[in-house]
Amino acid sequence: MNNRIRSTIKKYNMIAKGDRVLVAVSGGADSMLLLSSLISLKDEYNITLAVAHIEHGIRGEDSVADAEFVADFCKCNSIEYHQLNIDAVSESKSAGVGIEEYSRNKRYEFFNSIPCDKIATAHNLTDNVETVLFRLSRGTGLKGACGIPPVRDKIIRPLIEISSKDIRDYCTANSIPYRIDSTNYDNAYSRNYIRNEALPVLSKQNTNFENAVSLFINDANEDMSFIENSVNNLYNEAVTDNGVLISKIENAHISLVKRVIFKYFSSKAVSLDRVHLDKVIKLINSSGKYQIKGDTFAVCDGSYLTIKSISPCKISYSFITEILNISEFDKKYVDFYCDCDKIVGKVKVRQRLAGDTISPAGRGCTKTLKKLFNELKIPTDIRDSVGVVADDLGVIGVVGYCVDQRVTVDKNTKNIFSVKISSEDLVNE
Repeated sequence: MNNRIRSTIKKYNMIAKGDRVLVAVSGGADSMLLLSSLISLKDEYNITLAVAHIEHGIRGEDSVADAEFVADFCKCNSIEYHQLNIDAVSESKSAGVGIEEYSRNKRYEFFNSIPCDKIATAHNLTDNVETVLFRLSRGTGLKGACGIPPVRDKIIRPLIEISSKDIRDYCTANSIPYRIDSTNYDNAYSRNYIRNEALPVLSKQNTNFENAVSLFINDANEDMSFIENSVNNLYNEAVTDNGVLISKIENAHISLVKRVIFKYFSSKAVSLDRVHLDKVIKLINSSGKYQIKGDTFAVCDGSYLTIKSISPCKISYSFITEILNISEFDKKYVDFYCDCDKIVGKVKVRQRLAGDTISPAGRGCTKTLKKLFNELKIPTDIRDSVGVVADDLGVIGVVGYCVDQRVTVDKNTKNIFSVKISSEDLVNE
């Protein structure tokens, strides 16, 4: 067993000579084997060991007995011992998170508070398989299928290539004492259900199931390493101070594009789920914006994809209208004009509304204002301030840009309806 553990340590370069290693020990078979093995390898690596134990306050006297068991073992083997007591049930409720998540966060917070070079945890091959199955059942991508990393920062997992069964068999054969956690058999916990119900069924289909999944995890990690290297190269080319340069990503593989965009948004502390990411991807081939959350928007102007904070506002337009005979009309002094006699009802100047459409004069087509604004390359962040002129039948024009065919001036026009916007009176309400 020590040879297998030594092999994993060397394979992933987990321990350096002279390291101070903090071992997370619950008292169960996995952590007791880990601690026993590191004790036997201590002189070979010239390492100093310390132990951290968390008493979660969940199983009453059994939980207290676990802590005493680990403390006594450390005392007998002259190992520095650290203990944290928490009330996981009530504390997690107060924090508004699940017991498992709260306990995990408190564990690593405790581990990181103790001076050390490495933190050794007893995650094993079976834990890794369970983690991948758990993530797949909830929905995950290739990154999630990579499982538990053997090394993450200063956290090391020397048992990651050894199954839970092999660990227990070895403990029994070599009289390594350990405690049994009764909650391991409670299927109310998601991971326990996978361990106690799903894994046995899958192992009947393939007695080598765990090793088969281990090979898959190794392949996933190799593929992920290649993809991440490609993503980093594309990211360095495409991401500028102005945002993501569209010309650099528009012809790249969608797998890389998604990851570059996700990484860019993450760098700006904006998290994207699958739905948001797909919506942002659609902006690449068009100009527009998409609301991520609150006043945070993904904005694309055709050249760059970026993140902007856009506060919703209602603009009040102050305008002057005038009806003139066509002979006395001078269009140089107005912002919008049309055939007065073709207007239906009352005219108003407002912001664009969802679903607004217009038939631009001379174009012979009808389109949404969103599409029109894209064609006119009106910057996304000013579109809500562009005045839209409407009568009782709908939009008749866009101030400064176009008039609807329905009210356009022609050879039969006698009276002109003109609009002059008082720009100093455009006010955010």
